[in-house]
Amino acid sequence: MEYTDRIYGNITITEPVVEELILSKPLQRLKDVNQYGASFYRFPHLTTNRFEHSVGVYHILQRLGASLVEQVAGLLHDAPHTAFSHVSDIVFGDASQTFHEKFHEKIIFESEIPKILKRNGISVWSLLNKSAFQLADRDLPDLCADRIDYCFRDCVTDKQLDLLEARALLSDMTVFEGDIVFQNTERAKQFATTYRAANEKLWANPLQSALYYLLASAMKLSLEEGIITFDDLFTTDQDVYRKMQSSQHPEVTKFLHDMEHITVREDSTDYDYHIRPKIRVVDPWVMQRGTKQRISAIDHSVQQENTAFMQRMSQGYFVKVL
Repeated sequence: MEYTDRIYGNITITEPVVEELILSKPLQRLKDVNQYGASFYRFPHLTTNRFEHSVGVYHILQRLGASLVEQVAGLLHDAPHTAFSHVSDIVFGDASQTFHEKFHEKIIFESEIPKILKRNGISVWSLLNKSAFQLADRDLPDLCADRIDYCFRDCVTDKQLDLLEARALLSDMTVFEGDIVFQNTERAKQFATTYRAANEKLWANPLQSALYYLLASAMKLSLEEGIITFDDLFTTDQDVYRKMQSSQHPEVTKFLHDMEHITVREDSTDYDYHIRPKIRVVDPWVMQRGTKQRISAIDHSVQQENTAFMQRMSQGYFVKVL
């Protein structure tokens, strides 16, 4: 299978199990789940979907020499994502942004995935021990394939990072003692700086936070009123949005209208919402004379800037809708 990725270019997929999984219904559904949740309705250039991200995670794991089972786990990691991606975390009050992960086993076992795996000599049970996949997923501030791909994908799409620079950063990464490490100090610092800036400019800026709040409010009310069902959350963005919009429910449609038109400012004395976004910084490992060190231990400005950012973000946003 030949696959063209907007970040990594042409990818040749030779593993039959990967080809079959890519064509499966759970993975194909992700083409209609936007990675940016509510932001897409205000910023239409943000077109990345969860399918692209899933294949990107698989590709990074393959490049880093992960086992086939871990490559498959990375490919399937977003299969349970709900419509509008992380907006559901706000709907159900999941500050860790892992609401969808509660349904990982359900989505897999109610699909053709177990049969595809078995046909290709892989046990579905081998995918369920997530702690075994240290390259696919790690807690902050470490790097992992998931974190690397969404950083590259989002920053290139939003023109915060040049495409060739993203590819150069990936080429500088390797695996040492089970960790993803940079070989070049400046590359490690560049990734840490780029990742931190993406939080402020894209993932958790005041307007984006307000958009997520409004769409989550529309979804919560729609669930209460029976306009959408819980099962609808596992369909597509368009399906859920169409149901809410066509309901003609005055409060729901107002939330959707406001989401598409509002502007905001930060004002701690006169505000409509106090929003606490997820705070994310990375501190990559970098090779130094045959061993690995955190970039913050080599360049103290990284630690200083990360700490200042986390302190600033911990206060949250006091958002005034204009």
